[in-house]
Amino acid sequence: MTAVGRRREGALKKLREKLEALHFDELGKFVGDPSNTALVDLIAEAIGFPAPEGSPRTVEGKAADYRRAARQADEVRGGVSAVATAGLPNTWVGEAGSKASEVTKAAARNAEHMSETFGTAARELALLAEGISAAQNKHDFGLDALRSARNMLPDGGKAFFATAEDAIQARKVALAGIGYLESGVAAAEAAGKRAERALDKLASEARSGQLDTRHLSDADRVVLADAAAPGGDPSENEILTNRDLKRSGVRLNSLSAHDRAAYDRLLDGAKSPQERAYLVKALAAGYPMSRIQNFARKIHPYGDKPAWLQQHLTPIVNRSGDSRREGDQSQTVTFDGQRWEQEGDTCVALSTVTMHAQSDPLYALELTTGGHPGDPDHDNGDAFEERLRAEETRVYDRRAEGEVGMSGKESEMVADDEIGAHTGSDYEALSTRTKESREEVLPKIRDAVNSGQPVPFGARTGDKFGHQMMVIGQDGDRLQIYNPWGFTTWVSEDDFINGTMGGASSDKYSTPTDIRLPAQK
Repeated sequence: MTAVGRRREGALKKLREKLEALHFDELGKFVGDPSNTALVDLIAEAIGFPAPEGSPRTVEGKAADYRRAARQADEVRGGVSAVATAGLPNTWVGEAGSKASEVTKAAARNAEHMSETFGTAARELALLAEGISAAQNKHDFGLDALRSARNMLPDGGKAFFATAEDAIQARKVALAGIGYLESGVAAAEAAGKRAERALDKLASEARSGQLDTRHLSDADRVVLADAAAPGGDPSENEILTNRDLKRSGVRLNSLSAHDRAAYDRLLDGAKSPQERAYLVKALAAGYPMSRIQNFARKIHPYGDKPAWLQQHLTPIVNRSGDSRREGDQSQTVTFDGQRWEQEGDTCVALSTVTMHAQSDPLYALELTTGGHPGDPDHDNGDAFEERLRAEETRVYDRRAEGEVGMSGKESEMVADDEIGAHTGSDYEALSTRTKESREEVLPKIRDAVNSGQPVPFGARTGDKFGHQMMVIGQDGDRLQIYNPWGFTTWVSEDDFINGTMGGASSDKYSTPTDIRLPAQK
């Protein structure tokens, strides 16, 4: 609930409690009763309670605009899809033909996504208009009841002499009126919360414009933003996060002419959009050109094998068919049969290692191949397991003295060095021991993960440090959690807020009590 909603909810609760506390004696008709005057004042205060804001007509008008935009985008999608599926002119051959095909296919998917986005926005705005209207109607019902309650008592000072029977009946009707006002506040909050969550998510999915550089064409930006790791819904597995797109644009603009020419040659020689996207991700991760060139040489033999690239460079793939489930149903995260999971009391270390690999393809390649892709002595599950344990130990050795896991400050520093260094973020430790604090920080968590920045959090029962996990995604009213026990799962936002998210690990670690929130440097 928003701060405004909590204030209004609290104000109505106080009004209700004051009304319920009134005691009416059988004195009013002859002597007068001060409780009658208090009742009149409380009813007047309730009648003056502010109505839910917003214009349903205006919001519905915006919904209609988005519906029209969705139809127009769908018409564009149909035309571009026809070109993409019909084939290209025979004069477009070889590498140029391949790139033209990539552009038309990416543009078709982009238009389709645009149509879906506009359609979703229209639906959400229509629901918001309905929610505002329902909230305002409930408020009006409440006012009608409150006015009826006031009319049950004599006008002016004569109300002082009302009978106890009339006063009790007026209070009963007034309490019903306050109930409607409370329902109006709840309806407005629910409508606003849903709209904020859905529209923020849609805004975060506007991608190609994030890559702001004079060195790439519009076609380049569309293809790069569209490139996805295979194995799941492409729109949920883009290789480049919004954060990557922004950072890579800044890096491209700052390259020297020599480095720019060298980087152009790498992009031009890439065998697939996925290979190019990983080269851009390496740039976004902050590496110098010499390291990127070395990385490019290692992955280029597999550049036309998107599944190989995903397995070695992107640990976690979101598969909506088998991972979008709440509670104890989960999706394991593996490489060549070995889980990305902790060994011992190393939840901070292993979750950090995995998220480092998710955001940094050079680091991921070292973990999965030891820098020797394709070499059976290095590029295999057992060798990966040894390297993973070594990295887990390296990060764990930075733990606070005498603690299981790490203190908030230590964990914050590790997140900065291992993850933030490659996403351009500094992590700030926040205490979230109350329901209200978790509710307040939730929009910031959504913004972070929707831009591609994982959010570490500690979960515990009581005061003892328990277990660190990572929020890595958001969809609707659910959060995707990576647990360093080797799997991902989904929990509801309500469970996160209420501290009942035992399904993400166990009932011992059901309450998120401290969060490391990324902020842009």
